[in-house]
Amino acid sequence: MDLKNLPWWGKVAITVVICGVLAFTQFRMAPLDLSRKAKRIEELEAKIEKNRAEIRRGRQAQAQIEELQRDIASLERKLADLKQILPTEPELGDLLKWIKALADQTNLELQVFNPQSPAEREFLREQPIQMEVLGNYHQLGMFFDRISKYQRIINVENVTIGPAKGGRGKVRATIKANFVAKTFLYRDEASDS
Repeated sequence: MDLKNLPWWGKVAITVVICGVLAFTQFRMAPLDLSRKAKRIEELEAKIEKNRAEIRRGRQAQAQIEELQRDIASLERKLADLKQILPTEPELGDLLKWIKALADQTNLELQVFNPQSPAEREFLREQPIQMEVLGNYHQLGMFFDRISKYQRIINVENVTIGPAKGGRGKVRATIKANFVAKTFLYRDEASDS
């Protein structure tokens, strides 16, 4: 069959039949292609939603991390402040200098500064220091008052006051006071191990 010899209406009929077959094939295959595309779209949408959920969780975790970092910084500042009050090392040299300067300021004569062996407690170590000072009652009161205002915790215990038998320096002593001053040290578990 030669297409050139066909009348025009035959050519149109063949064209219509070919277009009909192509249209039928396209419409028959289109639902399969559309269902595959729809399934792929659903998979991608599920993946997008999963990624969005992960992003939300990540942002929440980031917010928690930032909050925890602020809390850690705050706790580290508090720990530094507390280490001023309750240090981990005895620092007896600094304490002796401070006590001596305080005794000089209040016109007391520091006669004995004798650190005793520390006593272990659950979270802290007590460092007792046997002390003896000469002066008058008012000076001793000022001395104890200033000790109470020191940045570190110092407890004064076992105070005995008696008449003075003379001082060694410029202090005109009327009383002699013996007492134990206890400082406290934080027991750092890492340093105990």
